[in-house]
Amino acid sequence: MTRAVNLSARYIHALRQLPQFHFVLDQSGPLTHMLTGVRVLPLGDLTNEEDDSGFLQVVFPGGHSIEVHGFAYLECMAKEAAEIEITTKPGDFSIPEKKQPMVQWRATDLIRHLTGKHGLESE
Repeated sequence: MTRAVNLSARYIHALRQLPQFHFVLDQSGPLTHMLTGVRVLPLGDLTNEEDDSGFLQVVFPGGHSIEVHGFAYLECMAKEAAEIEITTKPGDFSIPEKKQPMVQWRATDLIRHLTGKHGLESE
């Protein structure tokens, strides 16, 4: 997709920057959501800047696929990315503990409990 410039391909390039897509080894091929295994591909004439349909193909494990509006999908994935970042690393965003939502407290508590119980502490 190095020569891809249509709107769908630009959505793929934007999605690659979100944490749930960071561990895709092939940066030029299909995008894979690391939590679900869903593959996301651009549609249309990838090298045509005038192709502004902006639809993406979402392929689920098992082969079922649907077409989605790229901007709507980007919005959903950005929300998921923000939840991943803020819930797992609230300190990175200078959110004082007393201002953290209950989900951050619970996530921290669960991580502490599970890493201790199962010997997963980092050295």
